[in-house]
Amino acid sequence: MTHERSFATVPFLARLLAGACAVAATSAQATQFELSYTGAFNSQEALNLATDSSPTYFTGLTPFTINARFDDSSPNLAPEFSGPFDGFRAYAPSSVTIDIEGTRYSIETIVTNPTAGVTVAIFDQYSFDPGHYGVGLIADPVNDGAGIVGDFLSALPNFVAAALTPTVFTDYFGVGHSSGVCLSGTAPDCPHAITPLVLHDAGNVAWNLTLGNFEEDYPDAHTPGAPVGPLNTAQITAVPEPSTYALMLPGITGLAWAVRRRQR
Repeated sequence: MTHERSFATVPFLARLLAGACAVAATSAQATQFELSYTGAFNSQEALNLATDSSPTYFTGLTPFTINARFDDSSPNLAPEFSGPFDGFRAYAPSSVTIDIEGTRYSIETIVTNPTAGVTVAIFDQYSFDPGHYGVGLIADPVNDGAGIVGDFLSALPNFVAAALTPTVFTDYFGVGHSSGVCLSGTAPDCPHAITPLVLHDAGNVAWNLTLGNFEEDYPDAHTPGAPVGPLNTAQITAVPEPSTYALMLPGITGLAWAVRRRQR
């Protein structure tokens, strides 16, 4: 008898929940996204307290995970190109965190730090290297500042930067790290400024994350004999806005009430 009641309730409850979701979907704009990116630092890169006079370099490959929330309807901060970089977008994130060796830090964004604050950088297959996708963080995008950009051969589903959609980047091809803007010449063969990314721990203590200057192809690094890091991964997911949850709450409340009523 209990099993029969449960199965009989399913169609009614499914319709109720579907209705609540439909209301939320039509009332909210799905423009909030989250970039999740994993990679590794090497011994050319450093993390130290901002008050330290010299950097403390990583002793070996050190994994990290980045999570950045952004809104693709915000202004595109990338420089305006009329050629192959039409597919490049740089968005000011609302928040960015990075996990390094079990500690989570927030990363200053371009909103509060125009020089060293990061943007979410996205390159579709019609920019970057044609046919490749790029994604990561870049500070001072107009001048190609410090940052991390992964290079992928595929994205599922395919997308263009002007119409971003949740996607998983696949077929990792390589990654580029940069410590800051090119001081002369053309990247990557140029001297770079060293502009650390500014991090804050849970106690709001400031740290400097100094990136290296290198490119890595998988499985072979550009520099003979250089260590090859683990595969980088990246995906962009949609994040419901708070108003969406508020719209769904009455439906979920009604769902719980209906369950109790039918059980009685």
